[in-house]
Amino acid sequence: MNKIHQQELNFNIKITSDCITSKTGLIHFFDTALKLGLLEEIKRIFPASRSNNHILPKDMIMSTVLMLCGGGRSMEDIRQIAFDNGLRRLCGFKRIPSPDSIANWLNVKENLSRLSVLSNYLNKKIINKSKINDFTLDTDATIIENKKLGYEMTYKGITGHSVLLSFLPELDLCVADDYRAGATHAGQGIIKHIETVHTLLAGLNKKLKYFRSDSAAYQCDITNFCFKKDIIFTITADQDSAVKDAIKSIQNNEWKPLYDKDGFRTEREYAATVHTMNNSDESFTLIVQRWQDKQQNLFDAYHHYVIATNDYERTTNDIILFHNNRGNSENYNKEIKSGFGMEHVPSSSLSANAVYFRLGVLAYNLTIALKKLVLKDSWAKKTISTLRWQLIFIAGKVVYHGRQLSLKLNKSFCEQFKEMRTLIHSTLVLQT
Repeated sequence: MNKIHQQELNFNIKITSDCITSKTGLIHFFDTALKLGLLEEIKRIFPASRSNNHILPKDMIMSTVLMLCGGGRSMEDIRQIAFDNGLRRLCGFKRIPSPDSIANWLNVKENLSRLSVLSNYLNKKIINKSKINDFTLDTDATIIENKKLGYEMTYKGITGHSVLLSFLPELDLCVADDYRAGATHAGQGIIKHIETVHTLLAGLNKKLKYFRSDSAAYQCDITNFCFKKDIIFTITADQDSAVKDAIKSIQNNEWKPLYDKDGFRTEREYAATVHTMNNSDESFTLIVQRWQDKQQNLFDAYHHYVIATNDYERTTNDIILFHNNRGNSENYNKEIKSGFGMEHVPSSSLSANAVYFRLGVLAYNLTIALKKLVLKDSWAKKTISTLRWQLIFIAGKVVYHGRQLSLKLNKSFCEQFKEMRTLIHSTLVLQT
């Protein structure tokens, strides 16, 4: 019988006084925040403690944001930033908060509204620099599951919290978040999100042109607002008795074949009819899709999917394809929850969890700023997990000599690092 010989790795382990960093690429995220004026805005919004032993708001927020960008899954992972002396030196962090310090900071209720102001500042910078004028708003609710006792049952039948998120798909940017108790109805707060984003864009001389949502937004106050503000909406309609009657009124010769984005015929057909809800200011179009029930239901030979819309500019087929793209909201939710560790609930306090989640959204949007405004091209669609492998987890040595701070990198990473740093400094202009 052959013997398997294991080869041993022989090396010595020594303590070094050099500043070493294993997350050099996080400098790009910090530099992006710096050039967008985010650090100055933190100083303006968050009051500094009068204690000589305090942690600066800049250090509290940015070290936590970098932890989340770097793959931190809980507050305990802030120690990985604290141990990274090279990264601390490059970013100029005076003190890194402990997990207990972060927990105390999360429990300051005023920090939720302060973070909202900070997020709006960053969002405005990203939107302005994108040079896009017309935007779409995708709104969707997602569940943060938690099986501990005391958490409410969500609409999906699991315990946890519910988060309403709104995105601008042209930039993949999260422009509104609302962290709620698990039993909160999925549609609650949607109208506030639309109003907030409409006001934000109008203040930048931009336009909220489209609104897309699932049936949680099938509400007359939402359609009325969209009509009033000239916003084109596509909303999945509840198939209540009135909608079902509208479907039955469609004649057989009105159904047309549905084609996919590549021009191939699908198994579905569509037809349109005019509809209105109680308390609706104006009528709108119901676009009905149908496809055969392969199980041969005795009561209805077809399945139906209905879209409510006031879009009179595009063809019905194009409206259906446009509405189907709202499925990207699930990808955005997944990126924030799984990519930035927001599926983790750090506290039993709803308000503290809301503050923590908003920090996660800030980390997500800072990543969007780096990808969309600076790197662009092939980097724009990469997830944060891919960025960690290809951009963040790069080892380097930080040396302070002759009153000058230097970063030493492996030759294979040096050119890429220089190029990205140049892009950040040439693309983004510091605005205080």
